[in-house]
Amino acid sequence: MHSNRFTLLLVMSFATLLSACSSTGNVPSPSSLPPNPHKARLVLSWSHDVGGGGGNQLLGLAPSVAGGEVFVAAAGGRVAAYKVTNGRLVWQHNVRHARLSGGPAVGAGIVALGTREGNVVALEASNGRPKWRHFVGSPVITSPAIAPGIVAVKTLAGNLIGLDPASGAELWVVSESPPSLTLRYDIHPLIVKGIIYAGFANGKVIAVHALTGKVLWRRQVAVGRGSNPIANLVDVGGVLGYAAGDLYAVTYQGRLAAIDAASGQILWSRKLSSYTGLTLDAARVYVDDTEGRMHAFDLVTGVPDWVYTKLAYRRLSAAVPFGPLVVAGDFWGWLHLLDRSNGRYLGRVRVGDRAIRMPPVVVNHVLMALTNGGTLAAYRLSLRTGKR
Repeated sequence: MHSNRFTLLLVMSFATLLSACSSTGNVPSPSSLPPNPHKARLVLSWSHDVGGGGGNQLLGLAPSVAGGEVFVAAAGGRVAAYKVTNGRLVWQHNVRHARLSGGPAVGAGIVALGTREGNVVALEASNGRPKWRHFVGSPVITSPAIAPGIVAVKTLAGNLIGLDPASGAELWVVSESPPSLTLRYDIHPLIVKGIIYAGFANGKVIAVHALTGKVLWRRQVAVGRGSNPIANLVDVGGVLGYAAGDLYAVTYQGRLAAIDAASGQILWSRKLSSYTGLTLDAARVYVDDTEGRMHAFDLVTGVPDWVYTKLAYRRLSAAVPFGPLVVAGDFWGWLHLLDRSNGRYLGRVRVGDRAIRMPPVVVNHVLMALTNGGTLAAYRLSLRTGKR
């Protein structure tokens, strides 16, 4: 049983936060778009209006891909599956009496979503039919994570909860007390080899056995050292990364860290502030900071590789590798294309006039991005040949 009482969180938009942190009280102006060299372009394969993603509310609604299909959800309750190759609608379902706020996650034959009413809803992945609904006590504004035998859910109250994928029955709960002030940004769990890794608004990352809920380790990645609640914000950013036995995490007003996934020991760290999280390839960690600079660090040593500074304060999404590129969305609906080997700006495309807050997803040489206005667009890459 969960109590309906949980810590009242003061939620701030990022623009409000920047204003509060500024000595002048003014929100920094976004940089102008850099010159477009048209060295790379994204060719539109298909697009759909899938329903609004909650406007500028900080919801964790992002596309998810499995079995050649992309699954999307709208804040108003619509959930749909499309073929990645051609955008054909496979099924759609309207979840009744729910304001969707996290997901969808796909696995174990189900599509799982969180709601602002504090429910986790599961649909059958093959046809969208309702399967179960479970109340977890407080809003779920981040995507669940699914692995064999477990659905992992993080709540706004700071609980990590394990549910049975077949029935929705609660298996275990791990609690981390949230601070009084949080960014309320998507910090979804990551499941690797039967271990759940999760970041929290108190700057901690924890590892939990997926089937038993046993906490294997806790690591404080960042500690607030200010004299007021804003200065003490150290939320772990939205996307964690895993490669070759190491876990990667970044916090707001804290640091980027590589962590030994087995022991929780920090292998290296760099001072950095990010609220969107990070992504990886075989060689680098990619992360954009709160001022809109895009960074690449060596995966093994943490040594800075490159930084791109001409997208300042454009409120970037996490950047994702796509072929030879790294791609990030911005608040004005643009996808920015950079050479991931050196950070050179190669081009851009506009998906729509609403923010791309969640990172794009990549599968089978297709990149898909979702705007807050509900435009889902799929692209293929075209590179300009010849000497740069």
